[in-house]
Amino acid sequence: MKTQLITIAVFAMAFQANLVKGRLEADGIPAFIQDEHSVQTTPMLTNAIGGVKLQVKDEDVPMAVALLRYTGYRTVFDTPPVPEKKEAHILVRFLKFILAAGAVLAWAYAYRPK
Repeated sequence: MKTQLITIAVFAMAFQANLVKGRLEADGIPAFIQDEHSVQTTPMLTNAIGGVKLQVKDEDVPMAVALLRYTGYRTVFDTPPVPEKKEAHILVRFLKFILAAGAVLAWAYAYRPK
């Protein structure tokens, strides 16, 4: 059976990932870091490549996630879902339009040529 690596946490800086990796390895959980050197050599790419990823073997995921949660770190499983953005009601949009038009007309009235 082939072992698969699962990403359990994502960090913006490589040293943060190395600290957590050391914590996991101290407790006997082998951990691996992906994209560490890419972020260190070109920090502008951090968001583009998704940050520095901390990975563990698939059979170690429950213990590693429990350990990270116990020590106060967030895992990729803890991120809340993105709330659905609802469009404003038609009356709210109309009210915003009226207020904007009123502001433009007031400005035009105040600075009209005399």
